[in-house]
Amino acid sequence: MAETTSLKDPQVETQATPRGVSLRAVVFGICITTLVNLLPAYSAYIVHSSRMVFAHIPMAVMVVFTLVAWPLNIVLGAFKPAWAFHRGEMAVVFCMGWIGAAVPAANFMGLFLGGVAAPFYYATPENQWSDYLLDFLPHWAVPTNAAEQMTWFFEGKPPGADIPWETWAGPLAWWGSFLIALALLSAALVSVLRHQWVDRERLPFPLAEAALSLAEEQGAPGQYELVKNRLFWIGVTIPLAIMIWNIAGYFSHLIPPIQIMSRSNRIPLGTGFPSILVKLNFFILGFAFFTNLDILFSLWFFYLLGVVQTGIFDRIGFTIGASDIWGSRGGAALGWQAMGAFFVFTLVGVWMAREHLKQVWRKAIFKDPSVTDDNELMPYRVAVIGGSLGVAYLFFWLVQSGMTLDVAAVFLIALIIMTIGVSRIVAESGLVYARMPITPQSVTFYFLGIREMETTSVAALGLSYCTFGLGNTFGASTLAHIARMGAELKLRTRALFGATALALVFSLAISALFTLYLAYKHGAYNFNVYTFNAGNVVIYSNVVKKLQAPFDPSGSRMLFFGIGATLAGLCSFLRYRFLWWPLSPIGLTVFPTGVLSNQAFSIFLAWLVKLILLKIGGIRLYRRVRPLFLGLLLGYVAGIGLIFVVDVLFFMGQGHLVHHW
Repeated sequence: MAETTSLKDPQVETQATPRGVSLRAVVFGICITTLVNLLPAYSAYIVHSSRMVFAHIPMAVMVVFTLVAWPLNIVLGAFKPAWAFHRGEMAVVFCMGWIGAAVPAANFMGLFLGGVAAPFYYATPENQWSDYLLDFLPHWAVPTNAAEQMTWFFEGKPPGADIPWETWAGPLAWWGSFLIALALLSAALVSVLRHQWVDRERLPFPLAEAALSLAEEQGAPGQYELVKNRLFWIGVTIPLAIMIWNIAGYFSHLIPPIQIMSRSNRIPLGTGFPSILVKLNFFILGFAFFTNLDILFSLWFFYLLGVVQTGIFDRIGFTIGASDIWGSRGGAALGWQAMGAFFVFTLVGVWMAREHLKQVWRKAIFKDPSVTDDNELMPYRVAVIGGSLGVAYLFFWLVQSGMTLDVAAVFLIALIIMTIGVSRIVAESGLVYARMPITPQSVTFYFLGIREMETTSVAALGLSYCTFGLGNTFGASTLAHIARMGAELKLRTRALFGATALALVFSLAISALFTLYLAYKHGAYNFNVYTFNAGNVVIYSNVVKKLQAPFDPSGSRMLFFGIGATLAGLCSFLRYRFLWWPLSPIGLTVFPTGVLSNQAFSIFLAWLVKLILLKIGGIRLYRRVRPLFLGLLLGYVAGIGLIFVVDVLFFMGQGHLVHHW
């Protein structure tokens, strides 16, 4: 198997690992959770600075933790050691901020509010939404515009008018119940699979490993190893110096910007072949350094094969149709090929866990005393019963929204597979940005065909894009990493889950209220972001377009689905059968996605550097160099925070979009 990149140092720890989840850590965590919800919305909507969301470890939590929580604890440790938070408490604070950062702006709340507010505001005679769509949307899930409440939402309310909270109360309550059921299901899945992923398969969880390293102590609480490491500060200096130079250029055109982090640098490969983006993203590079070599190699190798396949298809004029919205790039063929690989990759992982799942069943149903579940977010019995109830309520909710039984079943199955698959991909690959190559809605549309589908089902599927269009797992991936961190630090896992659940519910409330406040004050259309100006329109236009040209189940898409499934099955067999096999099927699941094309160069660079280090000095040299890459990561994070401050002070409303996926 590939080399391990665990952060555990073989030397004896200087201090016993704390096991408790303290009240003060939870209170501090709520404060951090508040900041990670307010910061990205204010940055994107008002300042028009960097986008601090849309990642499995959002920039918002990294900025707040790096520039607020971490320095504050260092100061406490220096001047009043008894007040400093120890490693376990800082992990709790980080976990609460991490799950909270899954909610604001484009991660969830922006897409959700922009989507449910759009139908009655954007409907025009030209787009024919009134003819095909509006009458079939569930009235209890979509706020009305009878008294121009949605017009005020997008354009700003008149002076002296109150925010129409009552218009939103019903839809938010119904959607909230759906999200709670989904969160319950996600927590149940993580509780059931954690032991398999962490203890049996020993997945590396690169994002969690990097986060844990930030709280490694040397001596008393608040005294961190990284702070005393010279390589760490060299790493911090490199991206921070580049960004400070570029900030100076904001004030003088005589200072040319350093463009290594720009999207403008591309390598052309010829007519029909997608160009390769050459962008040094320190955020991706820092986390990728914790990923195993074979996974890094597989990601960029299959990405390049996808570029070649796209170019060949374009040159010979082969196509089975365009990609659906928020799906893969390069046409439907590549997307459905990757989707077949995604399904097989996920199901193979479930099959490999079959012995563990049998133990879970024995514990949940028969209370088998030989099976322990003390270290899980939920007891296995609670996970099985709670997860089943969550699935039942989700199915009931989808049917009530207008889906027929078959449509709701296919969509829900695709959604569950997405949740498991994406969570595992991130746990194994450390991809900061990862999602399904095809949305669950597209899977449902083309698997069943739209010709025989009820219009209410089509409308309900369109409405579901408001919460699951961008392929985020609504906290499941984050919960998997939180469970991994809790097990590593031997925290009281149930208390940790309670703290993160509190942070999630709190985030949903504060993010919704803050977004609605900003929208009615400034006008959501004036935010000039995709989720309010374009993405919310695209989802309904896409649905109407399908209703205008109905189709049967797509045989060509199913063919490429089968091709991808076969390739992933073969790759999985070779990987488990032969230790020398260098490729992981993970690369087959994400190779045509746009989010990977933006990460590929940084992933390749991390692979190359890590390969050289391990060849020259082995794991010892790798561990010595690790602080350098953590410095590159935190230096970049600090730079993004600094640019935000500069934008607030000098460029309010005309900020600089430096960080985005």
